[in-house]
Amino acid sequence: MIRHLMLSQKYVKALLDGRKRSTIRPGVLKVADRVYIHSMGKIVAIAEVEQVAYKRVSELTDEDAIIDGFNSRAELISYLKRRYPGLRDSAIVTIVKFRKVEKVDMPEDAHYGGMTPVEIATLALNRLKLSPREQRILKAVVEAGSLRKAALKIFGTVEKRGVIRRVLRKAAMMLTHGGLGGETESN
Repeated sequence: MIRHLMLSQKYVKALLDGRKRSTIRPGVLKVADRVYIHSMGKIVAIAEVEQVAYKRVSELTDEDAIIDGFNSRAELISYLKRRYPGLRDSAIVTIVKFRKVEKVDMPEDAHYGGMTPVEIATLALNRLKLSPREQRILKAVVEAGSLRKAALKIFGTVEKRGVIRRVLRKAAMMLTHGGLGGETESN
């Protein structure tokens, strides 16, 4: 379930001003009722999700574009195809419409119970039984010192930070709920 969405810095003001009331992402995504909006290495907003809809790129309308902060369907589709190379007209996208957006200024690690990602990764590596994949991800966080740098190191792009966040949240949950030494699911 998606609880974190990345947003380019150039769209943050439009989101906070209410001119951008949705986001469109490739694929069929399950989205939580509340999502954290990340931009430039921090959480800039918490949004309540009003609706999640699925359409093919070819079915997107001017209305979809305007709600997403674009002037026209053509402008939206042009942006999506630049942003997601290889996106075809037949591809399904997820449209996430926001009901309420609250501006916040939180470090990305705020939702880890006040511990930094490096602290969680270090503790988890020393105290939890982890899958080889989880170990590799957490070692990259410790070595790189940040989610952004770890994602670049492991995946070659910052866009995959969500994978790292999921492992960190799972580790934090296990550490705080007595999961020390317990088995973890393989990812």
